[in-house]
Amino acid sequence: MSGPSPPRPIAAHFLLVPELLHSPPNEAIISALLENGFDVHVYAPGPCGSTAPYGERVTTHLVAYSMRWLLGQAWRPHWRRYGCFSGTTEDPIAVVGVLARLHRRPCFVLGDEIRAGSYRGPRSKRWKRLCLNAYRRARFTIVNDTHRVPLVRDYAGLPPAQPVLVYPGCFRNPPERDPALRQRLRQRWGLGPDALTLAISGGFNLTAGADWLLDALHEDPALCAVIQPLGVDPLALYLLRRLSLGGRLHIETGRLSWQEAWRSAVGYDIGLAVYTNPAPQFQAMGVSSNRLCMYLAMGVPVICSRQASFQFVEDFGCGVMVDDGAGFLAAAHQLGADLDARREDCARCFHDHIRPKERYRALVEAIGALGRP
Repeated sequence: MSGPSPPRPIAAHFLLVPELLHSPPNEAIISALLENGFDVHVYAPGPCGSTAPYGERVTTHLVAYSMRWLLGQAWRPHWRRYGCFSGTTEDPIAVVGVLARLHRRPCFVLGDEIRAGSYRGPRSKRWKRLCLNAYRRARFTIVNDTHRVPLVRDYAGLPPAQPVLVYPGCFRNPPERDPALRQRLRQRWGLGPDALTLAISGGFNLTAGADWLLDALHEDPALCAVIQPLGVDPLALYLLRRLSLGGRLHIETGRLSWQEAWRSAVGYDIGLAVYTNPAPQFQAMGVSSNRLCMYLAMGVPVICSRQASFQFVEDFGCGVMVDDGAGFLAAAHQLGADLDARREDCARCFHDHIRPKERYRALVEAIGALGRP
């Protein structure tokens, strides 16, 4: 007669932004932990929302990223119940490193924000030392594009032998394109079914091409646009609504879930992936850009700011790079002239370059090896 099954191991995964619980890289990490037999406790400094898509083996818990919290909580014995620790960005990564060292557990980190150069961030030197020590202690580091591998090695001082995996800002199973949804969205947005429509999702500011898009709308009276802005000042939203664009601009002010945002991309013709911030990580975006991955996975060609990490969009024919706003409108017309062919190029790029399913298997294997010396 067999005895009771041994309890499943538990992993603790730390987030800085609770809303990123279902972002593509965190979804991949949590899913890979589950696939390796772990239950997953997600720690964040605020409510994360529903964990229902992951099932009952994923729960959320509160944490604070401060020296006071570390001194008061990190030594407590209950952390020893965890089989491994993982986390993203500087604030959580420092905590991950301290817990892994104190309780002698393996850890890995997601360097989705590389706080180097002019993007150093507000954290103290002491906290940053804890973060960099965690990087060096980690069994492996994840970044979101191959162009960020040398950047994270230099930033964290990683030895050449320490593995760095790449997982893009992309769901490995994106929603299917739904023509009926496209028609409903166009009607709700007040845009014609065949109107050439550009989209920008996420940050809406001068370093994300906001001025390029608005200038193009004024130059071409046939052009339309959809904006899904995050973190935009209420005054800026008011001024956007007051623009005299004849109903050619729709502003999505409601916060969409990750899946809702991706499904709604079927309503776009061209997406913007513009990053003019000179900080090192923003000049090595590539497939770390969630918006770019969303557009391409959903068959939407892109206009990108020129940088080496975006060269693949021209190589695959699924996008155009521009140097500044002067070439933006011409790029939109170039892509809009043959959208059906561009959508096929997007699908080819998704399967041959972004490769989220293949990269996910590598992540599963790396997590599976944590239990081995």
